[in-house]
Amino acid sequence: MTSTRLDAPAIEAGAGWRARVWIDARHFFSRADAQAFAWLWLLDADGAVHAVRLDAAWHGRDDLLGRLLQHLRDDPAMPLRDAALPGQAWPLPLAPVVPLPRWAVSWGHPVQQAIRAFASQLDEAVLDALGQLEVPGPFFGTVANYNRLACLPGLTRARRLQALALFPPLVAPLLLDVCQRADMFGHDEDEPAQRAALDGAPSAPVLLAMDRGRDLIGALAAEYRVDRALLRGPLLREPWAGGFAPRRLLRLLRAMPAHARPRTRESLQRWSPLLDALPVRWEAPADVERMAGLFAAGWEHTWRQVEAEGSPLRHHLADTRDFLDAVLAQEPAPAALPWLDRDGLALAWLARRGLRGLLRDSRRWHAQPLQRRAGDDSRPQHLSPLLDAVARDGVSVVELTTPQALIDEGQAMHHCIGGYWDMCAGDPARAVHLALADGQAATALYAWDGDDDTAAFELDALRGPCNRDVSAAMEALAVEVEAWINADERRERRLQVVREARQARAAHRSLAPSTWRPLDRRGREALHQVLAYAARQKDWQPPAASLYQGVVAGFAHAEGPRLLPRLAVGDALQLVREPGNAHDPLAVRIDWRGHKLGYVPRAGNAVVACALDRGAALHAVIDDVDEAHAWTPVTCVVTSAPGPADVVLSPCATPRL
Repeated sequence: MTSTRLDAPAIEAGAGWRARVWIDARHFFSRADAQAFAWLWLLDADGAVHAVRLDAAWHGRDDLLGRLLQHLRDDPAMPLRDAALPGQAWPLPLAPVVPLPRWAVSWGHPVQQAIRAFASQLDEAVLDALGQLEVPGPFFGTVANYNRLACLPGLTRARRLQALALFPPLVAPLLLDVCQRADMFGHDEDEPAQRAALDGAPSAPVLLAMDRGRDLIGALAAEYRVDRALLRGPLLREPWAGGFAPRRLLRLLRAMPAHARPRTRESLQRWSPLLDALPVRWEAPADVERMAGLFAAGWEHTWRQVEAEGSPLRHHLADTRDFLDAVLAQEPAPAALPWLDRDGLALAWLARRGLRGLLRDSRRWHAQPLQRRAGDDSRPQHLSPLLDAVARDGVSVVELTTPQALIDEGQAMHHCIGGYWDMCAGDPARAVHLALADGQAATALYAWDGDDDTAAFELDALRGPCNRDVSAAMEALAVEVEAWINADERRERRLQVVREARQARAAHRSLAPSTWRPLDRRGREALHQVLAYAARQKDWQPPAASLYQGVVAGFAHAEGPRLLPRLAVGDALQLVREPGNAHDPLAVRIDWRGHKLGYVPRAGNAVVACALDRGAALHAVIDDVDEAHAWTPVTCVVTSAPGPADVVLSPCATPRL
């Protein structure tokens, strides 16, 4: 094997490595801070590839590769620091497996020659498999992904490549990192490089099915909780735009009758993002069934009907949040439905009135004139501006700093900005009217990013008249205004806006919104229908004898993070008493299919522990899964209601002192 330098003929491979490519910074970055570095791709003797960012003093130092390679083998995630070496080296597991220079060079340029020589020694089948996964969106061709496949034994490698080719959106997230872009600069030098894997690792049955070539469809159906017919169809036979098939969407497809499912992957991916615009949770099996019922007439047919209600559909669906919030503000949930929040109301509205019904009710409410509440004179009536008005070359930028200015903007632009005064005053945020010389107009909303040091504001929303999307020129103006707002000379203005918002929240926390739109007669009739429907749903009633309902404590320190993508609402949990626990004699461990998820929190475990010690048959299930909460993403409920006896009994514990 040989290795090629950029500026020299091929040389013999060094001890322990088969090939390498040195590339200096000018072929990757133009910015000045990158010129202090060089990059190296190194092919190990075992077939693994290493990509490394190094201080520029390393460039071309083949005599140091033995020391570097030993470090990469021993600790491939950590930077190399050694006083005897010329600077540091940062492993790049998420870099492209083959260098991809940013600047165009001719095919015969030494850079291209070196890259071709290096690539010729890699596993072509693995490179092709990774490339086939890259429809618009994800990036799979990383060093880490290549090594996970290329370094496998021959038969295992061949069968996993076959599984990737058969069911790419299901198998890829189980075996590989799903990245949105390549990482050419690496992580902070004080932190190890972290895997971007979505699921962590496939379950044992899936691995066995792949590696033995037996019933892969059955194993994947069990892993993702879908039926075999769905896997045999065309939807899961091609890569998906996001790089993987979201499990929640798969559960929805499973719940839909076969004739109602999308016919093509393109149809599924065209419409499914609109589901995320709805303010609704649908994790529990019964709620998934309710969502599936929306498409009883067929996936395409339902969405085409909804699309006929007006565009842009995504904005209209997102605006149902304001409508549902207003419904709850004007008509609080009845005592029989204490759990009813906006997301619950949204699901009930969809189940009873359908997608078109929710959209029509919301749009009719938005058409009502916005009214000011009486008796709100104590609220701020004018906001400190973030910037001065701009009028030049036909371009106009006007910040809306009074309640009436927002109302006028909403009426003129036919969207809901008029009801955002409390957000602007308290969050804080700022609404700005934008106009171009050709007559285009839009409303931009800039929200504080939460950083007290910089008090920066970010573009949060940009809508044209009637919620239409805006042109590229208007978007460019909105981005330019964001830069004006965040200029260094306006830092004191931004800090003043944040201070005023905190004062406004403290003074008016208990007051109703300062502006409102009333529900009309048809809206109230629809609400009564929805509430009557919700009251009849037995699965929405709280458990009769709940002993504990809340988070799984210690989730991040057990096996939870690895298992999180496989957990689902309604999954049975096992409760295991640990009377010998050194930290708490009343400890109750929570397991999922034999894997430790965490514990019932110390503050709430006494009742559960005593019930277990008495021999009571308890029932524990997952109540919610929310990956947005990194430390406590899973909540559970423990009841004494009839159910599977998922309890491991142990001797009575000594009471906690």
